[in-house]
Amino acid sequence: MKVLWAHDHTFYFNDSGKFFSSGKLPYAVWERYLSVFDEITVASRAKKISSETEIENKSLSSGKNVDFIVLPSLSNPVNKLTKKGYIERVLTESIQQADAVIARLPSEIGSEAIEIAKKLNKPFAIEMVACAWDALWNYGNVQGKAYALFATLKTKSQVKDAPFAIYVTKEFLQNRYPNAKGHTEGCSDVEIPETCSTILDKRLNKIETATKPVVLGLIGNLNGKTKGIATALEALAKVQSKLPPFQFRILGGGEIGPWKALAARLGLQEQVYFDGVLQSGEAVFQWLDEVDVYLQPSFQEGLPRATVEAMSRGCPVIGSTAGGIPELIDKRYLHKPGNEKHLARLIEENITNKTWLMEQAKANFLKAGSYTKIHLDQNRQEFWEKFSRFVKEGGLQA
Repeated sequence: MKVLWAHDHTFYFNDSGKFFSSGKLPYAVWERYLSVFDEITVASRAKKISSETEIENKSLSSGKNVDFIVLPSLSNPVNKLTKKGYIERVLTESIQQADAVIARLPSEIGSEAIEIAKKLNKPFAIEMVACAWDALWNYGNVQGKAYALFATLKTKSQVKDAPFAIYVTKEFLQNRYPNAKGHTEGCSDVEIPETCSTILDKRLNKIETATKPVVLGLIGNLNGKTKGIATALEALAKVQSKLPPFQFRILGGGEIGPWKALAARLGLQEQVYFDGVLQSGEAVFQWLDEVDVYLQPSFQEGLPRATVEAMSRGCPVIGSTAGGIPELIDKRYLHKPGNEKHLARLIEENITNKTWLMEQAKANFLKAGSYTKIHLDQNRQEFWEKFSRFVKEGGLQA
């Protein structure tokens, strides 16, 4: 059987026709679906890599039984008018040749694929990975705010009627985007290696033998405002004089210039470092091992992979109440998105408190254990096996 997977993710491809991802969608992700389907066609956005150096720190997404369809973006009004017809034609042709559709939402391409699947009476499943309202309203421009309500209502309608829906959260997305009568599962798309007690031991020793400067860390794309980088900078500026020497290190791709300018305006130019992009896995874990306190002041999230990764390294975490973050972190150490005053107070009160650091290191490390690959694979596998049987049976039983 053949399945089409649709989302707005931007891949990168070279002259040899190989596709790469900036870390979230390596070939290992497709193997989840290939365990129950024979072939997968990935319909998404993509950019041509102009030099081999651009492949650095990106993961190979191409592999056996995986094909790619490159589609233009539908995330701006001009393309919605000029490109929508082309996307509909390409998706219709591809879905006609597929046995089923898997759409990752929220996304414009995923949403289009669902509507076409319905017209063609093709079985479909939805992967719900974030909140459409939060993503658009907090993106940082008027266009996003104007489109937020429409996109949210459309996403709610599609999830409600889906025969199969899998959520990355346990409660948050299920409550905002309920499914009426289909088969559902709550299973994070985070995959971390099995945790080892030596990781926690090293973290506790690091806390006990603390040296300056204190390192605060954040992982997130620099394009857009959803990761709350500005909130973190404003919070640190408020309490800078009350803190010991510190560094704020940011890992992620995107345009650095505006953030450097903001840091300078806030008097933080000597404390803020932009560490670029690292390949997912061991390189990121090594970076996290140097972080004393991890910050996740996001405006929108599903279940943030970076937070779980930080927890798996024993990092104490201070975060916002966005998305599924409250499912991970003690509510006493959460602030409302954009509330830099509360974040500043949490930072000031806790980052040099060894008792708090020790307690949070242990609690977070333990919590992260429920997000290891071995714990998640079984539930995810059962979900996709049920969907595969549903497809084989002609979509007659959910």
